[in-house]
Amino acid sequence: MSDKVAVDKATFNFGQWTVQANKSHILQSRCTQPLQCNVQNEGTPVDKSVLCDFCLYEKELELPQLPEMLFASNSLKLEHDNGFGIEFNALDALKLVDSKNDVMKVAVAEAWQESRVEDCKIKDVVKPFDWTYTTRYKGTLFGGTEIFKVTPTEERINVEKLKVKSKILFYQDIILFEDELADNGTAQLSVKMRIMPDSFLILLRFFLRVDNVLVRIIDTRIFHEIGKNYLLREHTAKENKIKDLQVSIALLNTPADLWDHLSTVSYENEKIEF
Repeated sequence: MSDKVAVDKATFNFGQWTVQANKSHILQSRCTQPLQCNVQNEGTPVDKSVLCDFCLYEKELELPQLPEMLFASNSLKLEHDNGFGIEFNALDALKLVDSKNDVMKVAVAEAWQESRVEDCKIKDVVKPFDWTYTTRYKGTLFGGTEIFKVTPTEERINVEKLKVKSKILFYQDIILFEDELADNGTAQLSVKMRIMPDSFLILLRFFLRVDNVLVRIIDTRIFHEIGKNYLLREHTAKENKIKDLQVSIALLNTPADLWDHLSTVSYENEKIEF
């Protein structure tokens, strides 16, 4: 990015794949290069590559409000030697948030909107949108649509194999965005990756807790074994109303432990061949 954000980069080579993990600070709340970005805002077409992160997000997204903690420069990128791959970033994830409808019409929604209006000193009514930032993002494939063949499959990720203790060659845990919903809960999107000697596993997790209302977890798992020309991608959404859960309050803050207590809302399993 042209605003020269300091990014901590970690790179790892695994067979024909190169993994790059980027971590940086929270997105600033205003433009960091007004002279350059204003020129772009006034002219057409816009060269997005020279915009600062703040202006890029403003242009690319239709959301009236961004998450409180948005890590615009954080990402996990997995690239094959032939130039194709998959990437995980906050911008593409937020593009899938409903920007037109408040899909969760509960009391805390009004409190959330009032708090944001006060924070921003805006008198206009906040436009309705999914203020929980729920996204069914599964990662961004790049390198050309003709490279990949994505089809439903009956093949499953071998969970039992993953439970066997194996040496971890590379591990990353990256937060893409987080919001405390005006102290009414939490919404967080994160991506984790671990590389073993013969395989790797990626977990992209969206976790939502609206206090006294519901909990929701949307997981995307991507698994690959050396020697195979495909990735397995499992996408599962689970949720329950809090009043229907017989779990401790502490468990509501730990999605990994909460996962087995939730009801499955949707599930899809895909093979990404290349």
